[in-house]
Amino acid sequence: MAAPPPDATESRPGGHAYLFGLGSPHGGDRLGWLAAEWLGDALRERDDLTVARLDQPVDLFLHAVTPRDRLLLVDAMRGQGPPGTLKVFAPAELPNAAARLSSHGLDLASTLALVEALGLFRAGIRIIGIEMPAAAGPETPPPRLDAAQARRLHAAVLGWLDAG
Repeated sequence: MAAPPPDATESRPGGHAYLFGLGSPHGGDRLGWLAAEWLGDALRERDDLTVARLDQPVDLFLHAVTPRDRLLLVDAMRGQGPPGTLKVFAPAELPNAAARLSSHGLDLASTLALVEALGLFRAGIRIIGIEMPAAAGPETPPPRLDAAQARRLHAAVLGWLDAG
């Protein structure tokens, strides 16, 4: 009897792709969640992608990830340009402020160091930062992704997915 055909995840050289929006339900920090919600809808046909919201980076360990999988994190950032600016980073390229400060418990840089030590996501890790408004705080109304930002974000994610 022949073995069953591999599913789409097993046949891709990069394994399964995980896109996690980091954030909270408060102010500008909601950008990562908004992006994940929008991208989850826009990419719902992809069977090689899991999209979810995370309260903190270490929550990625709640998913059954393997060394062959790829990881894309989307998070709000400050100090990298005007509101709505998108920047793509490799873990080693994270801005110093993002590496030192986090409202997510174990910070992003420490979580990614743990991921590396465990040998996970060897197929690649990327971070997309979305610049939040400078005055964004807990009382600020939730930001929105405008059409131009959504197109740039969608193109960046598709480029990442197709490169895998």
